[in-house]
Amino acid sequence: MERLFSSAKVNLGLWVVGRRPDGYHEIVTVYKEIPLYDEITLDEGLLEVRTDAGIPERENLVYKGLLLFKRLTGIEPRYRVFIKKRVPVGSGLGGGSANLATVLKRVNELEGSPLGKDELARLVGSLSSDAPFFLVGGCALGLGRGERVAPARGCPGGPLTVVVPPVSVSTARVYKALTERHFTPFEEAFFKARRVLKGRLEEAYNALGELSQRLYPEVGEVVRYLKSLGLRPLVSGTGSAVFFLGPAPEELKLACRARGWRLYELSS
Repeated sequence: MERLFSSAKVNLGLWVVGRRPDGYHEIVTVYKEIPLYDEITLDEGLLEVRTDAGIPERENLVYKGLLLFKRLTGIEPRYRVFIKKRVPVGSGLGGGSANLATVLKRVNELEGSPLGKDELARLVGSLSSDAPFFLVGGCALGLGRGERVAPARGCPGGPLTVVVPPVSVSTARVYKALTERHFTPFEEAFFKARRVLKGRLEEAYNALGELSQRLYPEVGEVVRYLKSLGLRPLVSGTGSAVFFLGPAPEELKLACRARGWRLYELSS
């Protein structure tokens, strides 16, 4: 039996640059790995994927990934997987994508690495746009659907606080609400993303986060409250998680307890 840990991420910026012929959207984003982890148990046995969060097996990205691994390699994945969730589901922190990348990377190693790095990235990227980032970690620039990942040197660090209201956000619903007025020209988005990577966080922006606040009032409530404290909040992905760089003020800690918001005080 092995114990694995899959991390989470925030998006320090996310610009939508257009719609693709296949219906997906082209984005430019800055990924940052954060020390918030799901615990995964990997054991030998008949294929089984379970969680403590009530996610149906056939809807789990790890289960889908293992079936695709079998299709691509011809190797029967004889593993029992149990995921102890600590990264909130539907929060925009990439928990499910990280589970997928972590398990598939280890299974590929255990089976003698039949898939190369690029093939493995394509496999997980076909199921989740965020997943290839978790094969790299650290800080990275994401292009395409977010699946084209370029590791970055240096990244804004220090204390980081994440606030998650009690609502699960549908990524598909947020993307469906996008219109051309939310788009940013690629050159402008790429330039701003590079500046964010150099610590110019005043350039940080998330087009999806603005929509999430409108579609999910709980997310907007968190953003407004953090701004009232003089903080600079940003939605991660499509939400519901909202974060800022810096420690959590005592007033925020009290508000989270009173309003049922989950608070994560991290060091990045």
